[in-house]
Parts: sequence; C-alpha cells; structure tokens
Amino acid sequence: MTRTDARAAMIDAAERLVAERGLAALTLRDVQTEAGQANKSAAQYHFGSREGLLAAVVESRMRPAGERRRELLDTIDLDPNPPTMRALVEALVLPLAEQTIYREGTLYARFLVQSIFDPAMSSTIRDHMQAESFREVQRRIVAASSLPAEIAELRAATLTVLAVVTFATWEGRVDDRERAHVIVADLIESCLGALSAPAAQI
Repeated sequence: MTRTDARAAMIDAAERLVAERGLAALTLRDVQTEAGQANKSAAQYHFGSREGLLAAVVESRMRPAGERRRELLDTIDLDPNPPTMRALVEALVLPLAEQTIYREGTLYARFLVQSIFDPAMSSTIRDHMQAESFREVQRRIVAASSLPAEIAELRAATLTVLAVVTFATWEGRVDDRERAHVIVADLIESCLGALSAPAAQI
C-alpha cells in the first residue's frame, strides 16, 4: 500500500468510525487498525494528531463539493437571465448530495451529523462549510429572496443543516440511484418552500 493509499484508507476509516460510534470514541489506534495499518505511528505521520485526521476527512469531501459548487455557479453566470432560486438551491444542495447520498457506501453525512454539533469540531466544520463557493451561493440566495435580509440569511443557513440531516437519514438506506434522485429532488422542493414562506409575525 502506497503512502497515498494508506492516507486515503485512514480517512475512510475515520469517517466510518465516527459515523458508527460517534466522535468521542475515535482514536488514532482504532483508525490504524480499521485501515489495516501495521505501523503504529502511521496516523501520526500522515495527520499529526486526531484533530488533523478529522480535518482531513472534512477536507477530502468538502474540497470536491466546493469545486462542484463553483462549476454550478459558473454555469449560472453564463446565463444572461437573472438566476432562478431553484438554480441557486441546486448549487447549494447538489454538491453535498454528490459527496453523500450519491456515493456508494458513503457515511459522510452521518460523520457530519456526529461532528457538526460537537464543540471540538464545530470550528473545523464551520470553516469548511464556509468555503468561498459556499458563502457565495448563500449570498446569492439571500439577494434573490423577497424576504427581509435577516430572515433570508437565517433560512439559507438552516437549509444546510436540513440537507446534512436529510442525507444522513437516508445514507445506507437507498439501494438505487432513482430513489436517491427522488430524495434529492424533494429536498430541493422543501428548500424552495422554506425560502418562499412568509416571515413570522413577531
């Protein structure tokens, strides 16, 4: 196994262990064992620490999601017409779907659910979820919304949590791509509904 393969195997193992056991139960030793690494210092060598390993898991999934989101935004920009809210919501949701519910054997959404509410991981998750393409699509959703800016910002942020929890709920339970399409399409419709609902009168 090459160094690159070993690193990828430990990232996959960490994702799986957190998804199945929770963040608190994760140790570098368990990751090495799960990844089939005989070298007892392999995880330390590749990631430096447990926190470095967890950050690598997030980076390995969020980076391609960010690149895909950038592609979708560039496609929107090629259209001379103003962007539709549907296109913007798709740019928010689809890249995450491609890294979770559309990936065979994925556990990443469940990893995120375990990590996103953990104080030790919240800043790492927040930093990656606030990548430039992600912030940009949220800004565009707010700008396109007819709601007051404060409410539109709140709902745009809420949609991300909704997407993560939805994909975590269905990961491992979807046995064909058509079913995944239905779930993703319904999530997009739910997001559009949330963005169009009137602001509460308080």
